[in-house]
Formats: sequence, C-alpha cells, structure tokens
Amino acid sequence: MHAIQNRRRFSLGYIRKYLRLLFNVRSHFHRKLRTFLIFVLIATCFWIVRSLGEQYESYVSYPVKYINLPENKVLVGEVPQKLGLRVQTSGFSLLKSKMNLNLVPLRFDMNSLSLNSFGTDTMIIITETIKDLLSEELDQMKIIDITPDTLFFCFTGLETRKVPVVPVLAMHERFFQKQFTQNGDIRVVPDSIFISGPGNVVAVTGAVHTKTLSYTDLTSDVTVNCDIDPIALLTYSVQKVVVTIPVDRFTEVEESLPVVPVNVPDSLVMVPIPGKVKVTYQICLSNYQKTLNNPLSPRVNYLEISGKQNHRLTVFLTDTPKIINNLRFNPNEIEFLITRK
Repeated sequence: MHAIQNRRRFSLGYIRKYLRLLFNVRSHFHRKLRTFLIFVLIATCFWIVRSLGEQYESYVSYPVKYINLPENKVLVGEVPQKLGLRVQTSGFSLLKSKMNLNLVPLRFDMNSLSLNSFGTDTMIIITETIKDLLSEELDQMKIIDITPDTLFFCFTGLETRKVPVVPVLAMHERFFQKQFTQNGDIRVVPDSIFISGPGNVVAVTGAVHTKTLSYTDLTSDVTVNCDIDPIALLTYSVQKVVVTIPVDRFTEVEESLPVVPVNVPDSLVMVPIPGKVKVTYQICLSNYQKTLNNPLSPRVNYLEISGKQNHRLTVFLTDTPKIINNLRFNPNEIEFLITRK
C-alpha cells in the first residue's frame, strides 16, 4: 500500500515539475515574440514615414469649382465637377488626395483664364494651357497632365420670374384621424417666390412645389418649415417656406331642401317632381353656422331639357361652397312638369 502511495506522489511531483518547465519555456517564447513584433512595428513605421516623404507620380480625381461666370449668364449643359490629374507630389499629399481628406476644390476663375470663344455663348479651355496656373492652388503638388484635355462652356441668358409655391401632401386614408379633415386652403408663406435661370427653363416653370409632407392621424393644425423642391438649373430667392395645414373636426349634415328651377322662360312654369331632395354633405364644425346663414339651394336647369333623352334633369348647386365636402343629392335626377302661365 505504501509503495503504491509513494509511486503516486512521485508521479504527481514529476507532472508538476514538467508543467512548470513547460510554462517557463512558453513564457520565455512569448516574451521574445513580443519583443520581435515591437521591433517589426517600429521598423514598419519608419519605412512608411520615409516612403511617404519621397516624390511620386500618380493619378488623382480632384474636385473643381467654377467662379466669376459672365454677368447675366448661366452655365448650361454638363461640365466636369472633377478633373483627372496626373501629379508629382510627396507620398503624404498623395495619400491625402486619395483619401479625399479636406480637399479644397480647384477654382476655375473665368475672368483670369484664357478662353477661346465660338460666338457669344460658347467657350472652350485647353487644359494644357492652365496646368501651371492650377498647380499654384495645390499644396505641394505639380500637375503634369489634366483629363479631359478640353473643357466646353455653354451659356445662356439669365431670366427671373415670380411663380407661386404649391404645397404637396402625401394624402392617404389615415392622413387625418377619423372625424377630422382639412378645414380650408393650405396656407404657404411666402405664397410665391422669384426663380432665376435659363430663359427656356424659366418660361415653362409655372410653379414650384414643396417637398412632400406626410402625416398620420392629424387632429389639429400643423405649421412646418418646408424645403422647396429643387429644379435643375434654377435658383430660388427663398429656399424654405412655412406651410400651415388647417385641421378641424367635421360632421355630416343631412337636410331636405326645395329644388329651384332656373332659366325658365317667363311664359312657362316649371314644377320639379319631387319638389324637395335630400342633401347630404360634410362640413367642419367651425363652419357649420355659415351654412345656416346662407342655406344651400339645389337647382335644375330648364335649358338642359333639349339635350335630355329621359325627361329627367340633374340636380346641382350654382356655386358649391369650398367649406363643404362629399356633397350628395338624393335623388340626383328629378322629373318635371311644365305648364303655361
């Protein structure tokens, strides 16, 4: 029994000694590996810094901005917003341009460039002739070549016109909460603005529109600052407008009203059959009193008799008030009796 226990103690002691030796070896290896990686990282950083300080030739895409265009003219057609540049520069500047870090656009000053004119509204620039001038704007970059080799500029007369601003709503079934609706016209301030641009574009632009407004379950008035939807080649005197959507609770009104014949010759008497029709409409509560003061008057037109095949006339209102919606007549057509006086 004692022999077995001694063998077990010897085995456990040997295993502990082996593990300590193994961990010491691994720990020593890890320390050497960490030291090696640190030196590799330092060497890499020195190599990168040295490489970025050297001069290179490379192709970069650079933004451009056109300034000092001819007065009372507007640029039309497609002009490049970026130029392809083959440049000679340090690695630092090249890396910055490749990553688009704080690139200040090249300025094309139309007053200082040598322009070749074809008529009064067409000009061209040979980019080879301006690469030295543009190089002065670039930080530590020398332009060797520019793509495209020719820039075309087409101008047209600048015109201005005042147009209305039209609000746009994304109407759907739940735009207003149940029993609520729009109460009158949508108000826009200002309701019209000045637009400027090419004459042919200004001439066909009868109005500008707001960005689409969308709401759900409206129960009260909404006032919001809204952007005006842009139109290509046009500039606006105002970029935003204030839009107010009036909202109110509505009720449905049903009443029986007499039908009044119109345009009946003085020698005749026209009797509608039936003499009254049921009129149903929706109206906001705040406007209901207005219809009590100015009741609706359903009518039929004697002059429509000649064009009718079934001897029935359509019931209508001479001027349907804007404050009512979903107007219905029952019946919407009636018969009539005509007698002489």
